[in-house]
Amino acid sequence: MELPWVIETRAARTRRRNPVWGFLALVAAVLCGAMLLLCFGIAVVDLDGLVVWLLPLWGIFTLLGLWFAIAALAKRGTANITMAAIAGGLLVISNPVVFLIIGFALGLLQ
Repeated sequence: MELPWVIETRAARTRRRNPVWGFLALVAAVLCGAMLLLCFGIAVVDLDGLVVWLLPLWGIFTLLGLWFAIAALAKRGTANITMAAIAGGLLVISNPVVFLIIGFALGLLQ
């Protein structure tokens, strides 16, 4: 039988807040940003066929980044929430759909 004052002095069990999900979200978002720059460079050089081949890979990186950002938000913690917010902003900016709209509007893609 445990005494009440001993039970109350124990530290409450909390979930460990592992920042790995936030780091993975940032890495995936940076890869999406790199794909954005790469695809813009390829489109300027008029290699539109190569852009079409890179779009599925870019979409996979975007979905992984989104999944990692949601996982980081679910794990909570200041670092995870900050990294997930930064990754979310980068994913919005480097979205493949935004690239396609800008590429067709500027005439980079045909």
